[in-house]
This record gives sequence, C-alpha cells and structure tokens, in this order.
Amino acid sequence: MPLFSAKLDYALRAAVDLAMQPLDRACQSREIASRQNIRGPYLDQILAVLKREGIVRSIRGAGGGYTLARSPNRITVGEIVRAVVGDQLLIGGGNGAPDPGRGGASYVVRKFEEEIESLLGEALDRSTLADLAARKHRLDDTLSIMPGI
Repeated sequence: MPLFSAKLDYALRAAVDLAMQPLDRACQSREIASRQNIRGPYLDQILAVLKREGIVRSIRGAGGGYTLARSPNRITVGEIVRAVVGDQLLIGGGNGAPDPGRGGASYVVRKFEEEIESLLGEALDRSTLADLAARKHRLDDTLSIMPGI
C-alpha cells in the first residue's frame, strides 16, 4: 500500500492549490476540483476534514468558498497528513508493542518501524505548504515560455 493514498494526495493538492491563491481570495470547491482534477463530492469530504482540523476555513455567501486558516508557512505537511490518515503513519494498530523476551525478531522489526515512523514524521513536519507552493511556482516557471510572468 502506498504511503500517500489517493485521499491524502487530493488533500495535499487542494491545500497547495489554496496556498497558491491570494490570501484574501476564497475559492469554491468546484474551482479547486476542476484545477486539480478531483471529483467534487470527494473533495468536499476532504475539505470538511481539513476544516474540522483547523487547516482550512469556509466563508459563506457570495464570494465565499475556502481559504487556508493560517499562512501557508505555518501549516506543515505533517498536519495535513495526520488530519487525513491519523497519527499512525506507517504502523498499524497491531497488538501493542511486542515483548523483547519473546519472539525477538518481531520486537526488533517493531522498533525499526517506530524509528522510521519518527523520521517520517519529522520530515513531514519540516515541510510546509509554502514549501510545496514554492516548488509549484518553480515548476510553472520551468514550463513557461516567459518565466516569472
């Protein structure tokens, strides 16, 4: 199973899309869905999760839609990942920690999984939406006939 499920991929794409917008502009979910090629009803579910977790906020009425709840440089990729998939990124619920005295291999493997989980969490928490938006800007510039415009 891939680490980044379709749901997580869509959540990150939607968040980057919002990070690319002017701070004072709310985007309707159908606009985001169209730009990111995500089914509208599925995106609505994802945005509801991100709203519940305080990552995006919704604005009602004419000109309403979604915006980021905070500046993109204050929202980590880790926050979005945990909002969508929960705290356990790699390690499933399992039966608790294995006993080192019984079945030593399972204990060693579990400890290794925990180390990798910790490293992954740290990497996700070091990256922000602003970082991903900057990557998108650089990509757009490399693909543009007139970079920087």
